[in-house]
Amino acid sequence: MDPLHSCTEGEFYVPDDDILRELGRMQVLHSHLDHTLRLAIKRMLGISIDDPGYWNETRGMAAVLRERARNLIAERYRDDSDTADTLNKVLDDAGEVTMLRNRALHSVWMKTPGEQPVLHDRDNTLKMHVGFQLPTVEDLVSVSNRIERIKRVLNYLTRTLLSVG
Repeated sequence: MDPLHSCTEGEFYVPDDDILRELGRMQVLHSHLDHTLRLAIKRMLGISIDDPGYWNETRGMAAVLRERARNLIAERYRDDSDTADTLNKVLDDAGEVTMLRNRALHSVWMKTPGEQPVLHDRDNTLKMHVGFQLPTVEDLVSVSNRIERIKRVLNYLTRTLLSVG
């Protein structure tokens, strides 16, 4: 049975505790990243977290928040392409780690008899279900470290740039 195209004979697979621990750590850190995106939007709008418009301006999941931030960057930094490019690069990195996080957390961990376990998920480019290689502890730690770095950089940049400009 080819695990890349069919999981009808596969069984659910639960990874070991080290992997589960890193998945949980990655999820918590990604929640911090989402909150940092909301704070960046708040800062670019010049509003308080208590402002009645805060909820409407910062609702949504990671992709929606990144898009909202990109629109604000385009408005606020239209005359400063270096700053806009830097902030958009951070958002590009955030999009990549979100994709990796989503694959690890939203795919079905499966094991087909006689095969290695896989992450069974849709490949939106191929428009089909595929089996992705399972992440290692090291892979997950690397994604978590990237999430922490992106969060720090985004937080620093939006605080620093907006206090100057």
